Amino acid sequence: MRTTTGCLLCVRHALLCRAVAMLVIVAFTMLITESLPAALHAEANRHQDERVRGPGQGEALAASLRDARDLLRSADRSARQGRAIAEERRALADLRRQMAALDRGILSEFDAIEARLQARGVPHEIVSRHHDAVATYREEMEALLEDLAGIAATESGRELGDRIERAERRLSTQQLERSQQPFDPKHLPHGPQRPNPDNLPRESRAGFLSSGLMDNPLMKLAALEGYSFDLVPGADDPAYLGESDEIRRSAAIRGKAAELNHQPVEIYHWVRNNIEWLPTWGAMQDSDLTLSAGRGNAMDIAGLLTALLRASDVPARYVHGTIEVPEDRFRNWVGGFESIEEAMNFAASGGIPVTALIQGGRVTHVRMEHVWVEAAIDFLPSRGAVMREADTWLALDASFKQYEYLEGLDVTAIAGIDPQALADSFLQSGAVNESEGWVQGLDPGVLEGAHDEARLALEAYIAQLDDPTLGEVIGGRKVILRDEPILPSGLPYSRAVEGVRYAALPQALQPRITFGLGVDILGDPPAQVSFPWAQVNNAQITLSFRPATQADEDALAALLPEGEITDITQLPSSIPAYLIEVVPELKVEGETVLTGSRMRLGEELAFRYSVRDPVHGTRHYPNKVVAGSYLAVGVIGGSVAVGSLEKARDRLEQTRDILESGDEVLLAGLTREDLLGGIFHAGLLGYFAQYQALGHLSALSQGHHFQLATSAGTYGYVPTVTYFFGIPRSITPGGVEMDLDRVAHVSSVDGQGHDRWKYFNFQLGALSSALEHAVPEQMFVSPEHPGEAVSAVKALQVAAQQGQRIYHITPATQAEALPNIRQNSLTMNEIRAALAVGKEVIVHTDPISVPGWSGAGYIIFDPETGAGAWKIGGGANGGTLFNAVGYLLDSLNHFYNALANIAKTLGSASPMLNKVVQYIQIAVFAHSLLARGIQCNNFDAVATFLTLTTLMSIMITRVVFLIVNPLAAVATGTVLGFATNWIIDQAQDCR
Repeated sequence: MRTTTGCLLCVRHALLCRAVAMLVIVAFTMLITESLPAALHAEANRHQDERVRGPGQGEALAASLRDARDLLRSADRSARQGRAIAEERRALADLRRQMAALDRGILSEFDAIEARLQARGVPHEIVSRHHDAVATYREEMEALLEDLAGIAATESGRELGDRIERAERRLSTQQLERSQQPFDPKHLPHGPQRPNPDNLPRESRAGFLSSGLMDNPLMKLAALEGYSFDLVPGADDPAYLGESDEIRRSAAIRGKAAELNHQPVEIYHWVRNNIEWLPTWGAMQDSDLTLSAGRGNAMDIAGLLTALLRASDVPARYVHGTIEVPEDRFRNWVGGFESIEEAMNFAASGGIPVTALIQGGRVTHVRMEHVWVEAAIDFLPSRGAVMREADTWLALDASFKQYEYLEGLDVTAIAGIDPQALADSFLQSGAVNESEGWVQGLDPGVLEGAHDEARLALEAYIAQLDDPTLGEVIGGRKVILRDEPILPSGLPYSRAVEGVRYAALPQALQPRITFGLGVDILGDPPAQVSFPWAQVNNAQITLSFRPATQADEDALAALLPEGEITDITQLPSSIPAYLIEVVPELKVEGETVLTGSRMRLGEELAFRYSVRDPVHGTRHYPNKVVAGSYLAVGVIGGSVAVGSLEKARDRLEQTRDILESGDEVLLAGLTREDLLGGIFHAGLLGYFAQYQALGHLSALSQGHHFQLATSAGTYGYVPTVTYFFGIPRSITPGGVEMDLDRVAHVSSVDGQGHDRWKYFNFQLGALSSALEHAVPEQMFVSPEHPGEAVSAVKALQVAAQQGQRIYHITPATQAEALPNIRQNSLTMNEIRAALAVGKEVIVHTDPISVPGWSGAGYIIFDPETGAGAWKIGGGANGGTLFNAVGYLLDSLNHFYNALANIAKTLGSASPMLNKVVQYIQIAVFAHSLLARGIQCNNFDAVATFLTLTTLMSIMITRVVFLIVNPLAAVATGTVLGFATNWIIDQAQDCR
């Protein structure tokens, strides 16, 4: 009996091993399977070893084709200009010999693939794809070799020129490498929103109606048991108790309403006293997100108040009108501004329609559009304290409040920092050539020494204080509380216009994001789906690919070795991408919302998202995504909520527990969304949480103002593809990439001048770039999995450490500077295009290398605003990390072993998940800095951060733009390295 059972188990496990192997082969190359917890560490190590030993035949031929294309372009240009091309012809002859030898090996590989397909009996359509790909390759390769032979044999004249042109055109019209991401230098991804001068408050109800803003809904009668509101016109409409895109009667909302005893008085005062107002416009957050974030703009807060009232069976609605606020109260409300003009500009940049009312030559009031709430309240005589029968639509505004502002410590004075002396010392540590616009050899140790000395001085000062609060140390603001037993009798400002009333906000007040897959002949996506921003803000959104048909799954299965699979190293190291067709899928919270057309694995999908802002219009963000990638798509506006971070953590912990359980049924039920979606979604939330917190604290330390606006980008796994003449020949493990197309913010320096404002915007760009390499390293780099991520800041740091010159190039200096820059043609084309439209560029002279990547880090920025594109060679506005695949692949290795031998315990089955859960703690800690203060009151940590932000300010404002050179990228990146490490350390200590 035991023997029989044992045999059955052996068979069962062998079959299971084979099924899992099928998942693995897809997983480590494409990450497209539905039942996928990660991919395979052993394969990642094997491919790293292969990179060290050198490229295989396919990679070598692909590189030769690219080299031939570049040589042919050079020869074509030289021939047209009458210059000699003898050197190019010799190099092309050498390349032809190399390619001819490689071609023989590639044809043998094709034959081996066909023999395997025939032996495994794959569907006919798969074999046909193979034949078509081979035929195309043979035709193109034979023609190219013939052209190159003719170039070598023809001496001169028109025939030679024709052969060069024909060969160059053959290669230039075919994809030979991954494309550069689309980029428009006129619209930079990292930068401030500006006021729309036409966005003025409406001055009459007719003005609202003429803009298409109408009261909603139409009258519908309903009754509510237990609370009567017959005497209040319209209150019995069920829409005033219902849900909308922004108003959710969720478990969290119902729970908070119950906690507040379903009493309008308690609900109103709790929202007013606990939810921070943000001076932006448009419904960015739903009521759940606003509750969790603890902040929101007027529409968000009105939505939360309405949701809590409706969850308490109190009818409530939005009112959209125009109000007038005394200028001193407006300055306090917006952020504690000294200048009323700056306060209005900050609010207008956030999209709020504002204008000034002037008397006696000075601004006395600010007129602005606003949104508040009306609730059907039992107002007389108890003013809402007793709720039996409604008699009044009572106006309530929980967003308007006044704050007490705390200045914080004068860090520069306490820490003994002499800004000019520090700047001079740093400049004197290397070579600075102002006339040619370059620096070289600057010593970051100068900054590190200043940091250590200042930190010690600041920590000693804080230690002498008597139980200081966080606000007393770093500054900030706190609400002047109101807690009364009754509701207010009216609004705390004058109403100029009562415009329109809504049960649900109209689309005109909703920022929206539209996703598109593919591109038609007009350049538009044929498949699109659109969402109100509040519906997907902070949500887990993924873009991935699945096998298109059963035949594609059969083809993948045919790539597995025959017989029993006992070790994952038996699996192939690459997949012939041209054999497999896949379908792109966009998912929101695990539900498929958009499906694209079939395409070959390794081809590039046109993926576009468009952001429509009620005030600033619509912007399109086109991308090219390698088919087989797995990307999280971040949609963030207003806030990253701690609840979103905790939800991501809980999901990953649940997946970790399943992996560690060894339960066969639970393991089989895991999907790619459970792990990969959660991991990369958590990474994007953490990125924006840290960016928002560090940006806010940096602004505090300099007397500036900062607020995150609607932002979006992608973060995930991208495989490596080898192309022959436009054919995706093979696909192998790649790396983790972050590509942020839109990191928008609102900023002000409160009257300190235009130069300080653009310096601050540039500083925020440096911060965002530093986090683009810090986040992947926080998540995936460890002693067991060493690695190095790359961002624009990081690449410039590495180049500076290598002794390269860092150039600051302007349109006026490009003729002298560009010949000294030796980056690839795609990077140089982007740089030239940016200079042509008046932008300026910071770039190092030669490519740098980190494991798995080589290229350039460069900054394209607007000298008038400080907005920029912080880029790495290849076109991504972000960072990349190849070594991350090791961590991603570890979990599937353990998963595979667990399924292959159920009796085994997984032990350390999920080191990556433990690492990512720890990373989420970093993000929660960053959120606590911004929203609630450091809970463990670790003021040594606060002292460290204050020193860092002060040094960042000094190096940007006193050095970088004073001499107009690229020190920002080097100096700020060095300082931000400290900040990142500090957050990691303190997140582990403050639980």
